[in-house]
Amino acid sequence: MSLPSSTRVLVVGAGPAGMACAISLWDSGVKDVVIVDADEQALGVSNASRAIVIHAATLEALDSLGCADSLVARGIKGASMNYYDRSDNLLMGVDFTDGLLGKTSHPYFVLLPQRITEDVLSQKLKDVGVPIYRPYKAVDMRENHQDARAVDVLFENGQSITAQYVIGADGSQSMVRQLSGVAFADPGTTPGKPEAMNTLAQMVIADITFDGTPHITDKLYAVLSLESFFILAHLQHPTAGSKDANGKQIYRLACGVPLTDGAPPSKSSVEYCQALIEKYGPHSLSCDKNKNPHAIKVTDVYAVADTFFTYFGGGSSNGAGSTGARVCLIGDAAHIHPPAGGQGMNLGLRDGVSLGPIIAAALTAGTSPETDERRAVNVIGVAKVMAGAVGMAPGVRDMFSWSPIHIFTVRDWMLWMLCKSRWVRETIAYKFSGIGEP
Repeated sequence: MSLPSSTRVLVVGAGPAGMACAISLWDSGVKDVVIVDADEQALGVSNASRAIVIHAATLEALDSLGCADSLVARGIKGASMNYYDRSDNLLMGVDFTDGLLGKTSHPYFVLLPQRITEDVLSQKLKDVGVPIYRPYKAVDMRENHQDARAVDVLFENGQSITAQYVIGADGSQSMVRQLSGVAFADPGTTPGKPEAMNTLAQMVIADITFDGTPHITDKLYAVLSLESFFILAHLQHPTAGSKDANGKQIYRLACGVPLTDGAPPSKSSVEYCQALIEKYGPHSLSCDKNKNPHAIKVTDVYAVADTFFTYFGGGSSNGAGSTGARVCLIGDAAHIHPPAGGQGMNLGLRDGVSLGPIIAAALTAGTSPETDERRAVNVIGVAKVMAGAVGMAPGVRDMFSWSPIHIFTVRDWMLWMLCKSRWVRETIAYKFSGIGEP
């Protein structure tokens, strides 16, 4: 499809955050919205699968767009996130049912592959008549000569569009962010400085099947070992397509790969996934049972954009000024952080949903939108604390090198003691859910 020549709001990126933002804009009365994506094919119709956890605050946000019920119906409800050692001893239990009861209409989390989440959102876009233009890869942004409060966004195929607002939802390598002159706030934690990272600096994610039924007690089973973490989770509801072509249950495997093990392969083999289970998974799965893994990707970045809102143009030499077209960043374009607690996609979705009415109000009043960055910083802070407990940075470990007891053994004891308290278990669930955001 050829792009229109202009639009009030351009959303760059049709992942979960971008689609949620476009739906929210339309629902808030902004009908002049265009959403583009660089990929020729939507992830929702591919075999790609990334995030799998949708938390209560995200479901509440999606409720306002009429999308939550479809997601809950197609996923698996989870009441707890339990963390074990390799011998299946419970170290920490996060109780969502008791922790969220009376505080939300969704006192649980939902396990659902990201491709299904995207399928639901893309169907909602179709229902309201907002098309996704593909493939349109943004390559440049220039101040519009006729309107200083607008920007021309140029694409790789030679087409362009003029917009008053540009929403950067184009992922961790966001071209919108780069062209707007927005940097990540903490350069010490960006890729290229692995010495500052912990176990979660790199990880393997794969959808796998077994030749039998794993003996795990939870829908999402997490293991903390001395040097890594390991997660195995059921995917989708058994009656909603959770099996592969051979009728085998599909599981999500996520495992941290310590920097000392070297970089993980771009496409994990059966043998590599099995080796991770043998080294970091529960002892009950330590046998050659893996079959048919479908490698997804490795996540290795820790950073937060120094601002989520800026202007483009207005006479600034580098493109970012105090007037001009408005540029907003959401999802991974705005904040990248550890996967602990399953916060990545959730925060992006809530970014998108909350931004719609803010921009709608600003367009109506003719003023600049006011955004609250505390929410993202709060949730990312929770993820980083969890990540720090799961895989400590080398410097932290070196501080305890004198101790005859391994630092991770001390960590396990502390988690076990802390989570004897019901208040601690419920508080962690409350934080993970996102309901307690500022």
